[in-house]
Amino acid sequence: MPDEYLPPNRVLFIQNLPTDVTQAVLQELFGQYPNLSDVRTIAAKKDIAFVEYLDEDSATVAKDALHNYKLDGENKIKITYARK
Repeated sequence: MPDEYLPPNRVLFIQNLPTDVTQAVLQELFGQYPNLSDVRTIAAKKDIAFVEYLDEDSATVAKDALHNYKLDGENKIKITYARK
């Protein structure tokens, strides 16, 4: 199943991040939306991250607001629900 069609859940999968993005930048960006629980970056793959919210509704609000956001002013980030 393509990532775009995964069912909603509390964890978002973030792709196409600038390779120099920090966990702090992501926490600030996703922290604009209520109930942020955790931001996990992947050391071996710097262009992806996982962002977790306390509930599915909060994750959905952040996903809808930030999908295709240009974090570096150039490249759009892709946000889908994480696979369970």
